[in-house]
Amino acid sequence: MVYLDIEPAKSVPFHADGTLCALPGAAFSSVSATPIRVSRTQNLIAKDKADTLIVVIADTPLKAIQGGKEKVVDAGDAIFVRGGECSTLATERETRVTSIAVPIDSLVPLMPRVEDLSMTVISRQCDALGLFLGYVDLLRDWRETVSTEFGHMAANHLQDLVAALGRAGEPRIAPLEDRPGVRAARLRGLKAAIEKALCEPNLSLHDIAAGSGISPRYVRKLFQDEQTTFSGFVLGRRLDRARRLLGQPEHAASTIAAIAYACGFGDLSYFNRAFRRCYGMTPSEHREDAWRNRWR
Repeated sequence: MVYLDIEPAKSVPFHADGTLCALPGAAFSSVSATPIRVSRTQNLIAKDKADTLIVVIADTPLKAIQGGKEKVVDAGDAIFVRGGECSTLATERETRVTSIAVPIDSLVPLMPRVEDLSMTVISRQCDALGLFLGYVDLLRDWRETVSTEFGHMAANHLQDLVAALGRAGEPRIAPLEDRPGVRAARLRGLKAAIEKALCEPNLSLHDIAAGSGISPRYVRKLFQDEQTTFSGFVLGRRLDRARRLLGQPEHAASTIAAIAYACGFGDLSYFNRAFRRCYGMTPSEHREDAWRNRWR
């Protein structure tokens, strides 16, 4: 937990709402608020249980002050702030601010000079920042159902991603690509890209890899970590989509062939074989079964 002194702007009525998630080894918040000034004083710092490194991102320009430095951070860019030093963050417009805090001790094995990151700005165009925020969005959706075991794993992933973000400007960050948190974020991004292109018959591993800025070999490795393959994952998602469409009333007039093609299958006989192998019945049998159950 990080203690803050929040001073609303006097020119407009104060309003704020957001979410907070505390994990065993990390914490993040996402808050929308009218213009505010947020400070960390020595009295507040003294209440902390551990020194932290905080990543802050806002959707409007953000002024940051720490260690005798002052910077205006562009909307969407990120800045590192040291939790154990006095600091001030200020906005001039209504803003959504996302912040993620991890203990500095957890980052030292990953990047020994972590203390030097204070007031370092990371561009919103940085690939590592996109991975980082994508994973935070995933945790935000899951925060109410996070188990203790998952909480520890998620915190470790956030620590890996903070380290990758801190190393983004260095020439050699490749070893961090194998950290669990970076792999998890990469895989989530790949799956999202596949979902967007799922209905395209020519969807290929090489296209997804190129669009994600990584090698086809690395894509294969990420799916192997989940005991599957790229083609196996794509087939599973297409079959699941077809199964759902076959049972929906709005697609009752669609032929099985039309549904198969709409889900990215280019060969109807292959679709029928794959569907039966996966679900133990033909697409026609599944449709009939779904309608019988609907009217019971």
